[in-house]
Amino acid sequence: MRFIPVLAAVAALTATPVLAAPKAAKTATAPAAAPAAGAPQMGETQQHALMYLRVFISALQSDKLEQPVKGALVGCIYNNSLSKLTDSVDKLIVDNPGKVSRDNPSQVLSAMLAVCGYQPEAAAAQAAPQSTAPAAPAAKSNAPATGR
Repeated sequence: MRFIPVLAAVAALTATPVLAAPKAAKTATAPAAAPAAGAPQMGETQQHALMYLRVFISALQSDKLEQPVKGALVGCIYNNSLSKLTDSVDKLIVDNPGKVSRDNPSQVLSAMLAVCGYQPEAAAAQAAPQSTAPAAPAAKSNAPATGR
């Protein structure tokens, strides 16, 4: 349950740049300027990848996220291509239209963590001490010591 406040903190940290970004002007009379010849055009998937990368970087820079969360993200992007992660997150968002929105960075982060296989319960169990009881002393052997 400690994961929910962490996501709220990430949302606050990542929403600020998203909300402060200038909005595209909507003009019905003037068509958009054509891109320069040879300039690469960003498709929708590339725009999603860029947004996911921004959320990823914001999460790593956040003081509010714990190391296991950051480690899961780094491991995920290290072991998978950005295009594979983007496709997986896009699929998760499409499959859950009312639950996950690209407009909410904390939901995007949650989707990324889900795609990466991060489970907060498992991470919390690993971080918890194994046992507070002292270990039992080793049994003494009755065999005589060999002088080797």
